[in-house]
Amino acid sequence: MVILLGFSPVAKAQTEFNRQFTLAEAQQYALENSYSVKGAAYDLQVARKKVWETIADGLPQIDVAADYSNNLDLSVSLLPSEFFGGTPGTYTPIKFGQRYTSSASISVNQKIFDGSYIVGTMAAKVFVQLSNDQKEKTEIEIINTISQSYFTVLVAEENYKTILENVEINEKLLNETSAYHQNGFREELDVDQIRLLLNTSKNKLADAKRAIQTSRIILNFGLGLAINEKLELTNSLEELVDPIRTESPVINNFNLSNHIDFRVLQTQMKAQELIIKKEQAAYLPTISAFYNYGKNTSSDYTNVFKSEVPWFKSSVLGFQLKMPIFSAGQKRSRIKQEKINFMKLENQQEMTQQNLQMDVSLSFTNLLNAQEKYENDREGLKIAKRIFDRTRIKFNEGISTSTELSENEKQYLDTHSAYINSTLTLLNSKIAFEKALGNL
Repeated sequence: MVILLGFSPVAKAQTEFNRQFTLAEAQQYALENSYSVKGAAYDLQVARKKVWETIADGLPQIDVAADYSNNLDLSVSLLPSEFFGGTPGTYTPIKFGQRYTSSASISVNQKIFDGSYIVGTMAAKVFVQLSNDQKEKTEIEIINTISQSYFTVLVAEENYKTILENVEINEKLLNETSAYHQNGFREELDVDQIRLLLNTSKNKLADAKRAIQTSRIILNFGLGLAINEKLELTNSLEELVDPIRTESPVINNFNLSNHIDFRVLQTQMKAQELIIKKEQAAYLPTISAFYNYGKNTSSDYTNVFKSEVPWFKSSVLGFQLKMPIFSAGQKRSRIKQEKINFMKLENQQEMTQQNLQMDVSLSFTNLLNAQEKYENDREGLKIAKRIFDRTRIKFNEGISTSTELSENEKQYLDTHSAYINSTLTLLNSKIAFEKALGNL
């Protein structure tokens, strides 16, 4: 029994969790398995295939055609009977052709010059770059989301531990107060007051437990795991918070051109420039070459491939020139529309520059405020805990009232809630600041 009891916690620890993740491991796992990143990777693969599709449009296009016909009823033509020695003024029905006909041909088409094709191949490559930028942006968002979800789980579990400890204290206090009441040393009001405190603590404990379940579901979904899979988060809050408490954030290393939002916009502007060139290329002529070779036959035999059935060949080689002359201003209107779209992107670029600068400044200020508030709330929690502990001791000694104990416990729980919120705010502020700098 001693051996079994000694090893049972180990066995439980090994089976309770399916996976273990540090914050860095969770981020890396999400980059490889999250639904959003997989979707962005598929988009990038499609974009790369699109490049070859565009290039292939300018390569030789070869088509083969064949047909076989059974003319069940040949068409009839009426010819004057006098051609055949008949009565003038009358007509003789004549059928032209044979019952079975067949043909086969092969044709080759090749573009020689097409301005839209040239621009299109350039645009396809830019489209790949845009898809790659979007994939990188998705990965950054995933790192941000996973970090926040990881923090939320840790904070929720820390909150649960504190509330559980408070429930256990209140249960012990209720038992002691009830015993004092039965011996005439406490009033029934004190017992009811402590029981009310216990019920309130139990409600808070239930809320804290649900918060853990909800935050873990969100984390699992972000990682691309089953929502009910059990994970062990091996980083503690102290490991993540302590480095942020001691650092002094700076913003002098911010480079706008390295930020993914700015780079995405620059790629969009390149694509828009090519769209304008494509519309302008519609004024240019297109030149193409074609070649066609075929054979055809007609026969009264069902099998047209008999040796006695002759096949007649035909072939043609040519060039085609198409020159746009008049489109009633349609092409001009399209070019103007795309130029206006480019102006919109220029305006968006300027706005993005200002937004990114503003995000850096605001996130920097928020991080400093979060650091200061965390330290204040951390110190406040220690003070509230000391007050609550002393009041509880005084209550046990009959010096303090149950009302005072209730007020101090509420003060302690409110202070603890503020500390939990400031911890989460500090962690999220750090991630937001790094994201604003483009360092994620």
